[in-house]
Amino acid sequence: MRYSLSVVGLGAAIVMAPAVLQAQSLADRVNAAPEGRVTFTYAARPGVCGNGRTYIQMGPNSYSGNFVGSIDETLRSEPCVNGPVRVVIDRADRIPLSIQTFVGPADSTLRGVTDLGRVGVQAATSYLMSLANTVDGRAGRDAIFPATLADSVDLSGALLTVARNTALPRETRRSALTSLVRPTNGAAIPASITDAILAIARDETDNQSVRQQALSVLTRLDHGAGVPPLMRLAEQNDNRWLQRESMAVLARSGDPRARQFLRTAARRTDLPDDVLTVVLRSLGQDYATAQDAELLRSVYPTLRTDRARDAALSAVAEIGGAANTKWLLDLAQNANESVDNRRRALDAASRSGASITDLVKLYDTTTDPSMKEALVGLYVRNGEPPAIDELLKIIKGEENPTVRRRAIAQLSRSDDPRVKQALQDIVAK
Repeated sequence: MRYSLSVVGLGAAIVMAPAVLQAQSLADRVNAAPEGRVTFTYAARPGVCGNGRTYIQMGPNSYSGNFVGSIDETLRSEPCVNGPVRVVIDRADRIPLSIQTFVGPADSTLRGVTDLGRVGVQAATSYLMSLANTVDGRAGRDAIFPATLADSVDLSGALLTVARNTALPRETRRSALTSLVRPTNGAAIPASITDAILAIARDETDNQSVRQQALSVLTRLDHGAGVPPLMRLAEQNDNRWLQRESMAVLARSGDPRARQFLRTAARRTDLPDDVLTVVLRSLGQDYATAQDAELLRSVYPTLRTDRARDAALSAVAEIGGAANTKWLLDLAQNANESVDNRRRALDAASRSGASITDLVKLYDTTTDPSMKEALVGLYVRNGEPPAIDELLKIIKGEENPTVRRRAIAQLSRSDDPRVKQALQDIVAK
């Protein structure tokens, strides 16, 4: 009888074990594992693959990790294998210290790791997002990325919770904001998420770095949905920081609507100087056109501060081209401009691509010592034969002693044999 009961009891224990295991949370299983590293795997969403060791592809032209040589070379030698996602957590005193993420075949070189096996995506993402919400430092931030790779899970609510949590490290919150607009399940970003991101950007009590990230992710919303609200923020004259930062984000977006908005803003006379400066500089950045250069040249005479004028000149120089370089050179020779403005124009012309021949010609047309000193500096930095020739003429024939001393001091560091001989001749006299 005792034997039969024992068998029945053993059978009951065997039946109950899976149920107990299922009821046990992933967090409990991780915490119960021996000290050190623990790993588990789960299903990856479509389009996510990797080599299991060094790189992960999250979608077309979207990669994370390290490549030996070019991406194409690595993909040929180590093909991208579809899932699963494998998370490796290093712990001390049951506290996660670091989190590594891999996709693809298991790494056979991995040793000393407790393997919890395959888990459900809901269990995996819930656990990972709980770490993002509770763990300080890098591990909390790094828990977000593997969660976004999971199959068929909408993380928008969980990510928004992290992004809003002002008690968390800013890098964790910034990562959550970025992940909100990273495709996770193919669904469009709902308007509620957009409104929540805008609320973070507007919150003057929040960390500025997090607010800047909130503005930045708006430009990555599907179908340019974040550009109109950004333009509305950029028009709010009652919050200069928000207005300036919104302008800066719009400048980096490349959206045609944003470009036209910035062109209109450049003509405004009511913008604060720091905001106008951002606008003017933005017109010379990556998406600049000849239309932008023409606009900058036309508004330059109306600009009231050195800061704004310098921004316009820098933008024109960045765009470059023959027409812009000529305009800058003409401005540098314009006696009606202040010497400071002419020097700025001269420096911009040099950056715009003015030839050393054109820059050398300017020396004989100017009488201002400050302009001459600026030209000497340009010739020294250029170092081409025409520039050296002009410098030799200056140290031998320049009547202004200050300019001449400046040229000699600059040339004293030159290795050109002609320069050394000329300086020796001066010393001999």
